[in-house]
Amino acid sequence: MELSQQEFRDIQTLVRSLCGLVLSDHKTYLVRTRLESVVQGHGLVTFTDYLGRLQQLGAVLMREELVEALTTRETSFNRDTHPFEEFRRLILPALADTIGRRRESCNPTPIARIWSAGCSTGQEAYSLAMAVHHFVGGSPALHLRPDQFPILATDVSIKAITLAKEGRYSERDLDRGLSQEWRTRYFRKGGDVWVANNELRRSIEFRRLNFIGHTITLGPFDVIFCRNVMIYFDVPTRQRLCDQFHQQLNPGGLLILGAAESLCGLKTPLVSEQIGGTWAYRKAIDSRSAD
Repeated sequence: MELSQQEFRDIQTLVRSLCGLVLSDHKTYLVRTRLESVVQGHGLVTFTDYLGRLQQLGAVLMREELVEALTTRETSFNRDTHPFEEFRRLILPALADTIGRRRESCNPTPIARIWSAGCSTGQEAYSLAMAVHHFVGGSPALHLRPDQFPILATDVSIKAITLAKEGRYSERDLDRGLSQEWRTRYFRKGGDVWVANNELRRSIEFRRLNFIGHTITLGPFDVIFCRNVMIYFDVPTRQRLCDQFHQQLNPGGLLILGAAESLCGLKTPLVSEQIGGTWAYRKAIDSRSAD
């Protein structure tokens, strides 16, 4: 099935308007191969016919299907290792101190909220949840519970969120970043898959969220993981997201990006900071601190 340059341009424009994804000009082959079966599944024979259907007012599900087909779901447990090592080693103890201060100030809900923004099929969120359970279990003197570190995990893909909620992963999925100790502690074998245990799944709220066209009002959070997401957006979209992440963070809160990402070139009050072996961006602490 042929995909003309104009058809590719039209798909580029439509996808950017739907979810912010920027398809570079060399992605013609990827777009054609991912969408060919989608087009044929609707009984259509050309991309022109498909684009015509997508533009119809009632084609909401078709447009969601387009986003599903073209969004990248590459992920793994503890991806890139060092952010999760420092989350366990330095960030969680700091969050425990924050909860302690909130408890001492008679805060009715002394918690530290975490957001996995762009969670794909859930491996990042489960990695964070396992770190929380491991930390709480190993620090009984702090008198903390895992539910004092609630995790919100969001993604634009309905299919990815559905898979994440199920918490079912193949042997190969677990081999990518999960130790044998944590596999046996937090997952159980169910046929040919491994299933996250109920306690772990209760630590995470999975929700679909499209960054585009919505004002984010989910906070406040103490840590936001938005890793390997902003690289797919153009500069105006990255700037708008950066502004919204800043608004959603508690004073002193952290934004953690992917290894190949930075806020360089964006206007932001967030300040870069090295935390052990990883980099993060911190919101300034001021007199309005939630602590």
